[in-house]
Amino acid sequence: MVDDWRFFLRSERNYITLQLEITRSGCCSVFKMSAERNHIKVFVSSTVYDFEATLNKIFATLDSYGYDVYMSKEGTIPLDSRKSNLVNCVDAVDECDVFLGIVRPLVGSGVLKKGEHSITFQEFERAYQLPMPHFVLADYRVEFAHKFLNVMSQDLSTIPYYTEKEETDSDGKTVIFRKPNMIVHPESVELYRLAIQNHIRPASDRIGNWAQPFIDENGILRFVESQFGNVERIKGIIDGR
Repeated sequence: MVDDWRFFLRSERNYITLQLEITRSGCCSVFKMSAERNHIKVFVSSTVYDFEATLNKIFATLDSYGYDVYMSKEGTIPLDSRKSNLVNCVDAVDECDVFLGIVRPLVGSGVLKKGEHSITFQEFERAYQLPMPHFVLADYRVEFAHKFLNVMSQDLSTIPYYTEKEETDSDGKTVIFRKPNMIVHPESVELYRLAIQNHIRPASDRIGNWAQPFIDENGILRFVESQFGNVERIKGIIDGR
């Protein structure tokens, strides 16, 4: 017995998508879905660690609707070996028609220099500089951290980048163990505030500041399906209709 789940075989060019569905009863059905390639380029920006399975499903869902999905994890970002990873990613944002960003509590490893923002953050920054439609999901823990800091009148500096623990080794020497903040990283809150246009006052002047909170994978996929399922609507937004 398995829970209901779907597996999409990726469509290529103008071919159709094949969908395999297994139900709780164990029955398996295979049927074809219309998925003509619309060649709308969707950039997906997110950290990857501990999120691989969900990113696979996001890619498959968008691909099944006929979009050309730019996702670093899947290797679909056009690369230029003369450029850095950062430049390749930011340039790919420029090439896309739509941006889908996911704000997670953890920060990616793509930080090139000490004190700089991660690649994911810089992808978001670039997307918000462009006149392109953007859709954002935010982990509920990041949203809570933002609101908590506001209520307590605290700034981002109060969130530690690391946690430190002192221990005594076998020689009686004090050893400090430093671990990254694995709960909510301060850059994640900063990224959330960028998404909701927190710097614009009053709030009524903000445009494009929707950040959909999610608790689990179901919430993410529901949002992706709801927002991207109607391809003609996305085309209309891109064209300014």
